[in-house]
Amino acid sequence: MKKGHLFFIMWVSGSGKGTLRTNLKNTKKENIEFLKSYVTREMRPGEVNGDQYWFITQDAFKTAIEHNEFLEYELVHKVAYYGTKQQDVIHWLESGKILFKEIDTKWLKQLHEKYPDFSKNYTSFFIDVPNEVFRQRFFERSPEASEEDFQNRLESAIFEREHASEYCDYILRWDNTPEEVLQEVLEIIHKHSS
Repeated sequence: MKKGHLFFIMWVSGSGKGTLRTNLKNTKKENIEFLKSYVTREMRPGEVNGDQYWFITQDAFKTAIEHNEFLEYELVHKVAYYGTKQQDVIHWLESGKILFKEIDTKWLKQLHEKYPDFSKNYTSFFIDVPNEVFRQRFFERSPEASEEDFQNRLESAIFEREHASEYCDYILRWDNTPEEVLQEVLEIIHKHSS
């Protein structure tokens, strides 16, 4: 059986990762799998444990850190831990999947520093969006959010942009239609997994 390939997707909030995820699923490629993060934040309305995330307690997360179970992890937006378990990656790659993992550039930097030889095992791309679109989508998704909440997210977005060119293989601009972005991503998949 052919070994799978891991693709890391990085983005600015509001850049359409949910749309891209849906469009990739709708391509009917049976060998595409989305790797779920383990997270310590509260579930949002409509979320189901095990659908896009595994929701665990901070104590369980910290125990997993102590046992070196995570390939990478990070405290995101100063609120909750997110992480990827090594065993999950190994399982799906050995089963031949085209594996997608949504991360941020801090995590990718952590991988580069912690596992310098691991970079040959994955391809990474960053999806950007203009600041005005970022702001609009942030408050559409979180109307109860404060300006301080937005500034924290904006600070993260600026960091992401600054580091994307250093660590990412591809930078995609969300100036195109969702269909055009999907086509770009499918071309990247074909190039690195055929």
